Amino acid sequence: MKKQIYSLVRLLPFFLIVLVVSSCQKYKKEIENLNASKDSIQGVVNDRETKIVEYIGSFNEIQNNLDSIKRLQKIMDVNLSNPNGEVTQTDKDKIIEDINLINNLLNENKKMVESLRSKLKKSNLRITELEQMIVSYQRLVEEKDAEISVLRSEIEKMQIDIRQLNDQVTTLADESQKKTETIEKQKDEMHTAYYCFGTKEELLANNVVEKIGGVIGMGKTLRIKKDFNKDYFMKVDTRKFDDVVLAAKKAEFVSTHPEGSFHFVGDEKTIERLVIDQPSEFWKASRFMVIVIEAKK
Repeated sequence: MKKQIYSLVRLLPFFLIVLVVSSCQKYKKEIENLNASKDSIQGVVNDRETKIVEYIGSFNEIQNNLDSIKRLQKIMDVNLSNPNGEVTQTDKDKIIEDINLINNLLNENKKMVESLRSKLKKSNLRITELEQMIVSYQRLVEEKDAEISVLRSEIEKMQIDIRQLNDQVTTLADESQKKTETIEKQKDEMHTAYYCFGTKEELLANNVVEKIGGVIGMGKTLRIKKDFNKDYFMKVDTRKFDDVVLAAKKAEFVSTHPEGSFHFVGDEKTIERLVIDQPSEFWKASRFMVIVIEAKK
């Protein structure tokens, strides 16, 4: 019996060691499990924080786009409220360019809002504030989209107005051109005159003049026929026509022209030319000048 007790006493330290080792291994396993759980929780937290940071970055980008849209809208308001009431082609081009930029920013915002909504839906995150922010930004984007639609309608109306104004300007320009042409034509007609000269025989032969008065064929004078031959005359512009070379022995008018509005240049033997001193007075009585000359021998 004593031997058995003694044997047990000798084995007791061994059993204690086994028990301690076994307990240590158990605790070690629990610690490992706790560490693994801690790592898993930390991973979830890190992933959550990463997603939140990503969402905040997207929110900031959306807000920056909205701020840019506000600035562009202010610029367009300035261009549309021209103090002269006129929108130039440059203003119109700038407004259209700004609208295109705003459209691009709105499209980017729509894509980012939709992406955020999709990511939040797929993730296990359920953060009320994030969901409310997404809804808020989506509403802002929709409001801006509606505002831009109104602006686009105004621009389209403005373009129609500009086209109508251009048509009116074109019509007025055409009318002005026609009036100018009419005025110029009237001026030309006002300053148009005709002249001819020749011997008595030449003028009679070409149906320019006729003989009147006299007795028994004597003392007859010349006058312009009522239905005279206009083709025999030279057409002139009275603003540029101020003399005509005659080179005749004698020269006298058949047509009527006021004294003092002209003079002949020459000597007792030759009339070299006629000089018109006052065109407006000279042509006042008649637009057809007829001079009968006596040719030099």
